[in-house]
Amino acid sequence: MSTLLSWSYWFSLQARELMPSVKTGIAAAFAALVVLGFLARAMSKKRSGDMFWAEGGKRFASMALWMGFLGLFFVWCTHELVYFFGARFWYLVWLVVALVWAATIARFLVGVVPKKKAEYAEKARIAKWLPKGGK
Repeated sequence: MSTLLSWSYWFSLQARELMPSVKTGIAAAFAALVVLGFLARAMSKKRSGDMFWAEGGKRFASMALWMGFLGLFFVWCTHELVYFFGARFWYLVWLVVALVWAATIARFLVGVVPKKKAEYAEKARIAKWLPKGGK
C-alpha cells in the first residue's frame, strides 16, 4: 500500500508493467464504459423520451465513449511499455478529466434541465391561448 502513495510510483515517465489481473480488470472496466456509451447513445436517439433528458444521455454517451477509448489506449500503452504514454500518471489525469466531465453533466441535468422544462411548460401554457396561424 505504501508504494501506491509514493511520488515515484505515479509520476515516473517510464512505463511499468501492470499485474495481469489488474490489467485485465482495468481493460474490462474501460471496455464496459465504451459499451455503456454505445448503449446510452442508442437510448438517447429514441424520440419517445423527454428531449432534455435525451440531451443529457447524449452528453453522457459522448463522455463514456471518449473516456473509454482513451482508457483503453492507456492500457495498451502500459501493456506495450510505451515510454511516455504508458506512464501511470495518465490514469490520474484520466480520473480528473472524467470527474470534471461527469460534474458538468450532472450540473446540466440537475440545474439546467429543470429550468428549461419550466420555460418550455410556461411557453406551452401561454401558446395554447394565442391564435394559431391558419386558413
